[in-house]
Amino acid sequence: MKRQFDDILLGSIELFCLAAECGSFTLAAQEAGITPAAVSRSVSRLEERLGVRLFTRTTRNINLTEAGKNYFQQSNQALLQLKEAERDVMGKQNDPSGTLRISVPTTYGHYRILPLLPQFRAQYPKVKVDIHLSNRNVDFVSEGYDIAIRVRSQPDSTLIARTLEDAHLVVVAESPRV
Repeated sequence: MKRQFDDILLGSIELFCLAAECGSFTLAAQEAGITPAAVSRSVSRLEERLGVRLFTRTTRNINLTEAGKNYFQQSNQALLQLKEAERDVMGKQNDPSGTLRISVPTTYGHYRILPLLPQFRAQYPKVKVDIHLSNRNVDFVSEGYDIAIRVRSQPDSTLIARTLEDAHLVVVAESPRV
């Protein structure tokens, strides 16, 4: 696929939208951390590419033309959609949501994980936690698990493993009553 928009053009569209929002090349420049002349040149390149004036300019102010108003409305919406797409792909949601499937050894789950669930649910109310308590090793892909907690290293080297804690194991027995 041939690219129709290069980085400079996308930057010019962003600066155009910023200038339209601010109503001033100077304020847009301050917001973007560049000079007013750079904003003006960027908008001029965009107008040249489109073959239409986007702003009427005087020495004191700028106003959107009718074409500029239409272009701003559509461009601003497109930029917002791009930001939303990036946020979704990068997982930077404000409120995590969905189902988290976890496989945990029985004893560890009962004593270490289950007591933490109320706090987790309070902090992330949109996340549904599906916990499987079993000492059986699960297949992540075929069984659809996101996380598994195990007490020893796993033979599958494609898995990413992190140490949660160093726990000491003890053997406890009760003596027979006589």
